[in-house]
Amino acid sequence: MQVTAIYQGSEIGYGEGSSAVYAIEECLESIESIYIDTDLASIELIFSDVGGSTYPKHAMATDFYYREREYF
Repeated sequence: MQVTAIYQGSEIGYGEGSSAVYAIEECLESIESIYIDTDLASIELIFSDVGGSTYPKHAMATDFYYREREYF
């Protein structure tokens, strides 16, 4: 799965992995702290290669940021 973080129409982060959880965490880790500290609620995550998973095509970063990390 591939996950891209979008802020005001620009790509600010990216993650890729065989599991959705790993890709999401890698994407969130790749976002510069200035975006996290100032406007986390405006960051959208776009999911590619969703396949048969239960993940949507897009979600807000706040849906995943505060969850307990498994990899990072």
